[in-house]
Amino acid sequence: MPVTVIRDSPGFVAQRVVAQIVNIACDIAQQRIATPADIDSGGDAGPGLSRGPLAWGDAIGPGENSRHSATLQDFYGDPAIAEPWLKRRARLGVSLLTPEA
Repeated sequence: MPVTVIRDSPGFVAQRVVAQIVNIACDIAQQRIATPADIDSGGDAGPGLSRGPLAWGDAIGPGENSRHSATLQDFYGDPAIAEPWLKRRARLGVSLLTPEA
């Protein structure tokens, strides 16, 4: 029987990619560089995605995204991965698409 070698890393490839995209979008929102609506508008049209990064984050769930990010942050030690804006929204149960007050 053939053996397949799998190089171990935290999270599946798709989870890692989406987590990074969602985190970058959350960082942009946290810095108030753009509104969540503007981030998603540019985030889906520009790269040709079926939805924007914050809509992807909402579809997966802010809590799930936050857990993925925490796992990656723990493994890699990169503080930019654990986005505070995402964590707050996950804890409060607020959509990533909700504009700031």
